[in-house]
Amino acid sequence: MYRPTRRWAIVPAVLLANPVVLAAAEDPPAQADEQLDEVVVSGTRLKSERNPQKVIDWMARLVGSFTFEGHVDLRGRGNAADLRPVQGTAICTGFGPAPAVQCELRVRWPEARGSNGEPIPGGLSYFDPAVIVYGFEPNRIGIRYMLVGSKGVSTSDLARLVGDTLVSRKPCTDFPGDCQRLMRVTAAPDLRQVEMHIELQVDGVKALEYAFVMVRVPGSPSVVHPGRSDE
Repeated sequence: MYRPTRRWAIVPAVLLANPVVLAAAEDPPAQADEQLDEVVVSGTRLKSERNPQKVIDWMARLVGSFTFEGHVDLRGRGNAADLRPVQGTAICTGFGPAPAVQCELRVRWPEARGSNGEPIPGGLSYFDPAVIVYGFEPNRIGIRYMLVGSKGVSTSDLARLVGDTLVSRKPCTDFPGDCQRLMRVTAAPDLRQVEMHIELQVDGVKALEYAFVMVRVPGSPSVVHPGRSDE
């Protein structure tokens, strides 16, 4: 299903040599499995996918070449002055027996700084370049992702698939207070685009939003096979 691919230097060599390493980082306690089986999406608690083949087939939809559309909302309030349009590219390839998908990203937007010229969250792109790796987690029937930004800082979590959407929620340190990072990646069976939505909430209020749409380049194939669950 997946073909061997070249490996980008930005990803640690140990991670590429063995994608199972993804499952070892920040692994949640075993007793949390029951809670992870249920995911809250748009205020509704839904069951995550428990069929391993369907999870693997969903990962195949990520493979291909894409261009980026969308925006960054620097304060998460939808104000026009805080919106930064994005542009960029992504190349996503499958590798390894686990299996895994690796995406090389180059995403940019107009720079923004504070009133005194200081850096602000989201003001500078750490996706230019960046690499995100998705690895299938067979023991918990989920997908472990790891995002390595342009400064070498990584974020990882065990995410769960609900319908066509991969869902993750974990604490963050970008803002003081109760900071939570919510990530949703939606890849529909039509293979036209992949939507990536990252939202940072502080004390339950949205403070920063990355809303990316990855549009598949015409003629760029995925690796979904006819007759499988992605029909």
